[in-house]
Amino acid sequence: MTFKDALKTKDFVLTGHLSLVNVTDPEALIQQGETLRSAVDAVQLADNASMQPQLSSVSAAALLLRENIDPIVHFTCRDRNRIALQKDFFGAVALGVTSVMVMRGKKIPQNKSATVRNVYDTTAKELLDFINGLKNDDPPVIAPDFVAGTNAVIFEPDDNWSPENLNQKCDAGANIVQLQLCFDMDVLRNYMARIVSAKLTHRANFLAALSPIPSAEAARVMRDSIQGALVPDVIIERLESASDPEQEGIDICAELLQEVASIPGVSGTSLITLGQLGTITAAIEASGLRA
Repeated sequence: MTFKDALKTKDFVLTGHLSLVNVTDPEALIQQGETLRSAVDAVQLADNASMQPQLSSVSAAALLLRENIDPIVHFTCRDRNRIALQKDFFGAVALGVTSVMVMRGKKIPQNKSATVRNVYDTTAKELLDFINGLKNDDPPVIAPDFVAGTNAVIFEPDDNWSPENLNQKCDAGANIVQLQLCFDMDVLRNYMARIVSAKLTHRANFLAALSPIPSAEAARVMRDSIQGALVPDVIIERLESASDPEQEGIDICAELLQEVASIPGVSGTSLITLGQLGTITAAIEASGLRA
């Protein structure tokens, strides 16, 4: 079953992120996929995550598809011009990819590297519009139910806020919205209540993001280094006081997975870890969301 099939048949979907940094061994990549296979509906392949060069997400997808592991391929507008992004998209489709995530990408600061440049030849909305146009060609270049996602930042909305930017992304063809890491369930509930009120859940599936954080130090790194990540002090305090921080991180993630599954408008969760990949499957198992 592919991710796009799971969206149609399951009330709550789960995905997990693989690490592509410094991966050159195909067997090592496939082993990551095998670790998550039974627990998730698809694996996510980031595109130069954390502004680091890494194994091509399209190449990774090719290796995983051979093993019948469904990939969600990311495309970051920061790193390539539009013709390169479009070329790689066609390559992904030719391989059998049926789900992608399109994002702008965090700007590389000038002090990060004197030899690396931000590209931004096209916006995420423009790339989504390009993909959506392929569905409407005669004959269609890609299937009408091809999944094209984008990202969004959760925050505590004020009374005058309306999700105009997300509406525009949906107009451009986004049918998945992936939210940033959030361990603050009150903020997530309030944000999603506004999304539901705006009827955006009729246009796209919304995925929350969580992590089995392995330590208090990792939680601080996540809070301070990952754009928009919401990691309340209570989470860090629980990890600090735990006799087994890794197990505590798994338990916290499992608890929050159960809570996220009860929030109206949330269709699933994406999981990423700064520790061992097996902690994702452990958190999912502990949550009871997968038999």
